[in-house]
Amino acid sequence: MTEAMATTPLRIVFQFPLRGPNWFSRFAIGCALILASSFIPIIPMLFVYGYMLQVMRQAIDGQDLVLPAWEDWGKLGIDGLRATLVGLVYLLPGLLVMFGGMALYFVGIIAFSAASAAAEQAGEMLGPAATLGFMATLAVFFFSLAAGPVLLLVGAVPLPAALANFVAQDKVQAAFRLRQWWPFVRVDKLGYLIDWVIIAGLVYILSLVIMVAYYSIVLCCFIPVLIAPVSFYLSLVGAALFGQTYRESAALLSAGERTDLTPATQ
Repeated sequence: MTEAMATTPLRIVFQFPLRGPNWFSRFAIGCALILASSFIPIIPMLFVYGYMLQVMRQAIDGQDLVLPAWEDWGKLGIDGLRATLVGLVYLLPGLLVMFGGMALYFVGIIAFSAASAAAEQAGEMLGPAATLGFMATLAVFFFSLAAGPVLLLVGAVPLPAALANFVAQDKVQAAFRLRQWWPFVRVDKLGYLIDWVIIAGLVYILSLVIMVAYYSIVLCCFIPVLIAPVSFYLSLVGAALFGQTYRESAALLSAGERTDLTPATQ
């Protein structure tokens, strides 16, 4: 296989969001929804998530990658809601640790401030219990800052494979059937690793763009406008990449099963 043939699928994945019939208007609608999410929480992004599942479905089914038409908004919203619920379940431990630690920290600050004010008003020294309690709260807060991102990463790494299994079967339960989708990851670990490296690299580039815009007096006012097209493009590429890898994993598993079923030759 020549190098050109080997890189063709990846090149197509990078190019398809900016090609095809009516790509500009379809891409613009996605950008507008992401921009609208800066002012209207949750709802616009549900349609974007549903749209991502359509792109992932194209890749899983082996169809030509094109931007789908923005049709059947009801299905887009429902699919986006289902994808959001799946993501929340996988990311919930990390979110609980992070936000739980923050909440405990703020409660500790309020309690410590109230105890300090009461002790000062009474003309007494602050008791050691209040100080130790605040120090323990502070320790929990720093632990949550360290452990929360790790748990988020642990939940995020398998999430694309779980979502792909959900898309392939069109059942939310499929995202949580570890015995179904884990073999897809095991049989093509390198493929999933490459996908994550690509997405991480693109996200890093996005962060650099945001950083440059943030320190620019002119561009800092347009950060939401700059983020929308880049983040939508990254979402499209990510959905196509992981959908394609899921399809390739299914082919590898199928080939392995056929090999196991073939009688050994003398």
